[in-house]
Amino acid sequence: MKTAVVVGANGFLGSALVDKLLSQNHNVVAIYNSSFNKINKLATIYTKTQLFESEILPDYIYYLPGNYSLTHHEMLQLNDDLYQYSLKFANSKMVYISSTNVYGNSDEIITEDSVFNNPGLYALSKLSGEFIVSAMKHFSILRLTYVYGPGIANKSFIPQIIDAARNNKKITLFGKGERKQDYIYIDDAVSLCIACLQSHDNNRYLGATGISVSNKEIAEEIRKHTGSSIEFIGDETGKSFFFNPIKTFKELNWSPQTAISKGIKLMLS
Repeated sequence: MKTAVVVGANGFLGSALVDKLLSQNHNVVAIYNSSFNKINKLATIYTKTQLFESEILPDYIYYLPGNYSLTHHEMLQLNDDLYQYSLKFANSKMVYISSTNVYGNSDEIITEDSVFNNPGLYALSKLSGEFIVSAMKHFSILRLTYVYGPGIANKSFIPQIIDAARNNKKITLFGKGERKQDYIYIDDAVSLCIACLQSHDNNRYLGATGISVSNKEIAEEIRKHTGSSIEFIGDETGKSFFFNPIKTFKELNWSPQTAISKGIKLMLS
């Protein structure tokens, strides 16, 4: 039985990943910081200190703590922790969950090999993490786009407008709702994380579907199920993003299975 450590196991993606690894008969060690209420109790639940003091030598480590709302100091601390993991478990395979934010304000269709265009603070912290991980013997770096699905608790676009539709029966969009983004459903994000274990190459992968949808299209899907209205105000200042992850699809023999219409319906059910 393989042993997988999941760092950041109490988060939206981390808790779902723990569930999937357990279902595949992995021995899972779930690492948490301040809370473990979302972690499957069939996992071994440790703090980082408890793991480092144990004799556990994991086959795999998933590193996915933190989010874009962290402070500069907190981001530095996460990368310091990552460096300690890379030294302590130098012979384990590290799967580092990065972000498509690293590409910055790209005006082109983004691929795995696209250049970076003025990435922000969160993106720079992710690039620093990638640099640390790339010094390991065995690694995969997965740059994920917007992950959504039931149970997401942040204040990003989809949960915000779902709350507005349910509570106010009205969705408000900027401009004409023309901004586009690539969304990956939680189950697909988890299966892509698992696929990274099967790769024998040290590589960087693009966690996107290749299909960008507009804010208006998302709102229309939500309206179908809630009977809410859609209102347009002001100008849209947000940037659209488009991805071509065909290289990742081929190398990992993976493709997304959940269309945005189904994903939204599952969130509302």
